[in-house]
Amino acid sequence: MNLTIQNEYASAACKTLGAELLSYRTADGREYLWQRDPAYWAKTSPVLFPYVGPVPDTVTIHGKEYKLPRHGFARDYEFETAEQGEDFVVLKLAANEATKEVYPYAFTFTVTFRLVGPALTVTYGVANQGTDEMPFLIGGHPAFFCPMEEGEEFTDYMLHFEDGGIPDLHLNYPMFDNDALLYENLNHRTVKLVHRETGKGVKFDFPDYESVAFWTPVKKDAPFLCIEPWNAGTLAQVPNTNLLEKKYVQFLGAKETRDYRFSFEPCEAGR
Repeated sequence: MNLTIQNEYASAACKTLGAELLSYRTADGREYLWQRDPAYWAKTSPVLFPYVGPVPDTVTIHGKEYKLPRHGFARDYEFETAEQGEDFVVLKLAANEATKEVYPYAFTFTVTFRLVGPALTVTYGVANQGTDEMPFLIGGHPAFFCPMEEGEEFTDYMLHFEDGGIPDLHLNYPMFDNDALLYENLNHRTVKLVHRETGKGVKFDFPDYESVAFWTPVKKDAPFLCIEPWNAGTLAQVPNTNLLEKKYVQFLGAKETRDYRFSFEPCEAGR
């Protein structure tokens, strides 16, 4: 089922299957999110929980192997609508017998979409419902049109980091030939995907994440770029599927809860 929220500035749509964000449009009808084309990528914004990255065979947790799927299982489950208003919706997934076969923990996982002015805030809420400490990885995967206007090229865009120690990254497709680019140890967790001349684009904030990755499909010249906030391993750790050895692995104690937010909004030159 698809759900829509809106306010005077923007609207957003999601679906209950996988709690995936499908659309973000400003009041003038401009769409910012990639609209799924299997020729390039059939997703828009999958949820990554409780694992991030590929799984060659199994994931090891406390010495035992589990068949966790790539990027976890949350994106493949139907969520229930726990709460909904005009400008927000809360979707919820609870552990069940099937999830416990591949991830042996009692949890509740919520995804909240909320419009505040023109900004859309996405909050992943994790609750450990069990008595044992619960390890997990978590991340977002939203894809934004790039270029954003007719007549523009992918190479017209750049990533501008609010962290002054990181230079602007002028985009080109070959830089993604070896998969994603990952940035960590940022002092300011804000990045802008903007046109190099006009300054128009998207401002993306990820205050609760230790790193951020950027991805577009390898050698496809796809017209989008994913901005992926991660609390997960580094790219060098992809072959290591021991969950407890992953950099930035998260832990929740018994009955503990924690929220992970990212948000985005359109930006004009100078904003």
